[in-house]
Amino acid sequence: MIYTKLVHGWVAQRYDSDTGDCVSMEFIPSDEVERQDENGNPIEDPERLAELDNMEKEVPLDMVQP
Repeated sequence: MIYTKLVHGWVAQRYDSDTGDCVSMEFIPSDEVERQDENGNPIEDPERLAELDNMEKEVPLDMVQP
């Protein structure tokens, strides 16, 4: 099954006050996560969510720098 994992969080952007340019940014994830099936429907079954959570490999949440 293909599903989407939505990680809630914040984007922190750092700016150069002389140029106004964004010089870096990072994603700061919260503990709030949702999963949806291929049709965008929430996966809500606690047993299925636990199974997915246990099998997922760790993926970096790096953002592309400006």
